[in-house]
Amino acid sequence: MAVAYVLEQNTFIRMEGERFLVQRKKDVLHTIHIFKLDQLVLFGNVSLTPPVIKRLLKEGIDTVFMSRNGRYLGRLQSPFSKNITLRCKQYEKMSDPVFSTKMAKAIVGGKLANMRTVLMRINRNRKEARLDDNILGIKKIAEKVPAADDLDAVRGYEGKASAVYFEGFSRGFLAEGVTFKKRIRRPPTDPVNALLSLGYTLLFNSVMGAVSLVGFDPYLGALHSVDYGRPSLALDLMEEWRPLIVDTLVLSVFNMKTLTLDDFEKGNTTDDVDIHDVVNEKDDSNTNEGNDQEGSSLPIKLTNSGFRKFILQFERKMSQKVKHHITGQQLSYRDCIREQIRQYARVIRDEEDRYQPITSR
Repeated sequence: MAVAYVLEQNTFIRMEGERFLVQRKKDVLHTIHIFKLDQLVLFGNVSLTPPVIKRLLKEGIDTVFMSRNGRYLGRLQSPFSKNITLRCKQYEKMSDPVFSTKMAKAIVGGKLANMRTVLMRINRNRKEARLDDNILGIKKIAEKVPAADDLDAVRGYEGKASAVYFEGFSRGFLAEGVTFKKRIRRPPTDPVNALLSLGYTLLFNSVMGAVSLVGFDPYLGALHSVDYGRPSLALDLMEEWRPLIVDTLVLSVFNMKTLTLDDFEKGNTTDDVDIHDVVNEKDDSNTNEGNDQEGSSLPIKLTNSGFRKFILQFERKMSQKVKHHITGQQLSYRDCIREQIRQYARVIRDEEDRYQPITSR
């Protein structure tokens, strides 16, 4: 799956034969071959000519619009999936609280397992982190999830585990001056939170596109409560990937000094925030994420060069190949996401009896 990011401001995209040309005035900045393209992500002031829009729709190329600083705005999609039978089955299944709770348990179980994996890796590589208690704490919470009676209980366990996890995650940073006290997203007030927010938004783009491609209604999920404008299913299916893809990436770009504090700058109180402020602002009960309670710190954002560096590292991460636990194939993380959503569809259609999240050791 090929993804093209356009970050240059005051540009437009026009079509020439079987190529898209990214131009600023008369200067061609980039050439994008249409036959290779699966998703186009546009940041800020980038416009599309009518022929380009028609071709994107004809080819079914998922086109995502972001603000300059990485806030999700919306997407251009070809006609909605014709898989009405899958959506009807989805509506039927999700109306059953027993089934919804079962799916939420599986999703949270996978996320907690991957949280433990991240902390165990930190513990192995940095003995002074002393994360044994955090690792054990998440394990004990995870053992309670299968016995949860309802969705509220499942969400409560996820929230408790997240608090334990982020407290341990904060001890994983080696670079001088890079600190992380807690997850703050409205607005992110430190470099780590800024990267987590951006990373989760980029991850959401991949999951949302795959959910729509398979034919689901992205707005009806289980773990995330249903609310106007909230793509609950896409958010549900993000959960197992957050620790494996975004959290490990944020640790590595700082610890390997791919990004430094020089790649960040102060923003202002109207700067963009992350995906949750668009789709999840009323539902913080099952996360350890919140507002800046002090209300005194200006948001932190990436510089233009820092933004490009992180996008490049994110794409490298998404292209990294791992063994899929069901198929046994070596797949990129992006292809694994799509395979997991297909598996979710098989459970919805009663072709498999349970959802198996992907976990890492």
